[in-house]
Amino acid sequence: MPTLASIHLYPIKSTAGMPLERARVTQEGLAGDRRYMVVKPDGTFITARTHPQLQQVVATPVEGGLQLRYPGLPPLALMEAAFSRAPQHTGVWGDRFTALHTGPDADEWLSRVAREPVRLLWLGEASDRFREKTGTRVSFADGYPLLLISQASLEDLNLRSDALHQMSQFRTNLVASGTRPFEEDGWKRIRIGEVEFRVDKPCSRCIMTTVEAGTERFNALKEPLATLTRYRRGEDGEVYFGQNLVALNEGWIEAGSEIEVLERARAPVYPNAAPKKRELVCVAREPLARDLETFWFEAADGEPLPDYLPGQHLPISLDIKNTRVQRRYTLSSTPERPERYSISVKKLADGHLSPWLHHELRVGDHLLAAPPAGEFHLGSERRLLLLSAGSGVTPMLSIARTLALRGELGDVHFMHLCRSEADIPAASELHAMAQQGMTLTLILSQPDKHWQGLSGRLNDDHLGRIRGLQEREVFICGPHGFMADSANRLSALGVPAGRIRQESFGGALLSVARPHQAVQLRIGEREFAGNNQGTVLDQANKQGVELPWSCRAGICGSCKQTLVSGEVDHPDAPAISAAERAEGKILTCCAVPLTDLVIK
Repeated sequence: MPTLASIHLYPIKSTAGMPLERARVTQEGLAGDRRYMVVKPDGTFITARTHPQLQQVVATPVEGGLQLRYPGLPPLALMEAAFSRAPQHTGVWGDRFTALHTGPDADEWLSRVAREPVRLLWLGEASDRFREKTGTRVSFADGYPLLLISQASLEDLNLRSDALHQMSQFRTNLVASGTRPFEEDGWKRIRIGEVEFRVDKPCSRCIMTTVEAGTERFNALKEPLATLTRYRRGEDGEVYFGQNLVALNEGWIEAGSEIEVLERARAPVYPNAAPKKRELVCVAREPLARDLETFWFEAADGEPLPDYLPGQHLPISLDIKNTRVQRRYTLSSTPERPERYSISVKKLADGHLSPWLHHELRVGDHLLAAPPAGEFHLGSERRLLLLSAGSGVTPMLSIARTLALRGELGDVHFMHLCRSEADIPAASELHAMAQQGMTLTLILSQPDKHWQGLSGRLNDDHLGRIRGLQEREVFICGPHGFMADSANRLSALGVPAGRIRQESFGGALLSVARPHQAVQLRIGEREFAGNNQGTVLDQANKQGVELPWSCRAGICGSCKQTLVSGEVDHPDAPAISAAERAEGKILTCCAVPLTDLVIK
């Protein structure tokens, strides 16, 4: 049975929400919701889309006014009786109307938060803003009086996203429980307590949802928009999450009340290119060597696990202290035993996740995983050199274990480098494979006195001892320096480059911040100095050059302009096609100048 799980009020547009047990609903929305708005001196509204720090402002209604709090500032009490109430023209998107000025104390306090001159406006007792779309007066909300999202829909998103999301990111007024994911998409009319609501339309989402809960920063991966774009994108290009409501009468609602569905509608169907992650449960832990632990997993739902090839990695997600941490660990298990996955993780002193796994992950604990992936895997060749160092041994274990079960170890040379005997991974298992015909070479960099095997760092003599080296397919995994050195040595010894395959278990540097460079931007008749750090839209806004925009995330296309000359760094975005890019179109919310620009 659908239930109203919680109610949330936002006294000032874009500031933090506060939970309510009970609320009065008016045609403008929840009583007290978005009755205040921060604007520039000319009346232009500002939100957390451009000023994410606003979400750290806590506005608490008190008798006759508000109390404001923000980290690092003294609290401020605002009393309606002291408001100047001077009328000021303002607007929200296309709606133009008049609101009332509060006073200089609020302006000064919020200007310190916004880090620029701003003013605080108040709607007064009744809003002067009438929306034709809703047929009602509306508060300072973007477009509709109320928003509803189900908890199940958020949980569904979290099973797909690369980040962990909180309901607060979506700034909903009403949270429903006891539903299927996105069941609310098919509601047309509902009743909660004394109030009947019309479910008007899905809520399109913007860059504000990417402000990470409890912070002033945008998510670097543009989550949740990146995931929502892949499975909640309408034919109009907008991304939808939640349902906009209009109250058909006034009255009271309470958390815990039943949501009675009075009328249903056909729910929209969205293309789905964002598969859910699988929930895995840890069923065993196994020491493999000093500071190297194997974790065994099975599917929490008991269904078969996705197939994989020996050497591929498993993308895992762990939610630690309300933050999703992601890593890709090579599977050390063999696909010949498909009921379980295993990853073998070396505890790194300066690592973030590896010490946590060693100290905190217990048998019975759960994590999320995407299907195994990767191009580094066993093919049809069976004359192999498996060359690894440190925890780069994990894909080699998967390959060797698979070939052992198939009885195909006869022409495999397994060469591993580590510090000492205590660091040899799965030592007894490797020696057992050697008994099955695999050639095993262990090289220790800091051996004990009684060690009689090879020692030191990898050299040409070690590699030169391998029978038929030039004819072998070589798999290399380990630290970057080890792999580069190994590949160079193998090439010098006559191994063709096409027979050398490499996999890094360390995180490669994905991008490098570009050095600061000044550029000139000309937009229409306006020209100003800019840089190669911020987007065209952000830099134009700071100079007072008005450009159209809406989502600020490359989804809606509102900010599309024509680049007449110059070069930009422009990531792929849903709202612009390759053909449009070729014609010189850019999204100013995404494009970062690399040279002087002229934009029409």
